[in-house]
Amino acid sequence: MTVRNPKKAHLDYLSTWEDAMRFGLMDGRPYSEISIETYIYYARWFLERYPAISLETLKKALLAIPTEHFAKRLKMYQAVTSLAKILIQEKALDPVYLTESKKFRPRRHLPERKITVDQKGLDKLIEACQNPLEELLVILLSQTGLRVSEAANLKLEDINYEEKYLTVMLAKWGKTRRVGLSSKVIEAIQMYLTYRPNVEEEWLLINRNGNRMNRFGIRNRLDRIGDRVDVRVTPHALRRAFVTLNANKGRPLVMLQIACGHNDISTTRSYCMTTEDETIEAMRAWD
Repeated sequence: MTVRNPKKAHLDYLSTWEDAMRFGLMDGRPYSEISIETYIYYARWFLERYPAISLETLKKALLAIPTEHFAKRLKMYQAVTSLAKILIQEKALDPVYLTESKKFRPRRHLPERKITVDQKGLDKLIEACQNPLEELLVILLSQTGLRVSEAANLKLEDINYEEKYLTVMLAKWGKTRRVGLSSKVIEAIQMYLTYRPNVEEEWLLINRNGNRMNRFGIRNRLDRIGDRVDVRVTPHALRRAFVTLNANKGRPLVMLQIACGHNDISTTRSYCMTTEDETIEAMRAWD
């Protein structure tokens, strides 16, 4: 397979590709900002390691990611495939790539591994936090059920301290919803604001460089917190913990569905990961 326009590196086409996704020039529909951010992240990951897209470099990239990390392998493959379409349009990649690369598309060979965090694990994570930003991340995600992209897109103006709720603007499926805030969450936000870098940014979550934290930055920070106390944690694990812990306390599932922004209550029910031991403990008090 040959590169048709070797004078221009594949990395140089990222802005063209990003515009194509944003304005619906790929398949007629604009991509969501979350999808664009994800694809750009994985394409950069690929091109930082390999000089150009080819069947050989695709195979190397897939071999570099453990097979149990199915989601990461699939997203990387999808991002590279999407970029390849633009490269083919720009005559920078042989069209045969799309046909030949299909055989390398990752397929799930193990059941999806769903993880959550129980109350003991949550307490350990909070104790392991080394600054108000880390504490806010754990408390915010575990006590509101926000998606990580929703947390990353929160603005200072989205928080109503008097009425104790925040507004999630343009959440999944383009919806806007309000989410209640407990006193613990509000205290964590206010403590963080005294620590937050003094920069002219509208976003709530700011990293130490004064820039908005994206969802990858949030996930990486949670990884570091979890490693300190040997607790496996992801943003989605904290979202599941929000549902599980509140369901175990008897909170109505329909309220948890509204808080999470799920269209179908069966999705909310699938997030509930109550264990057999927890069920036995609760049943001991039943009359």
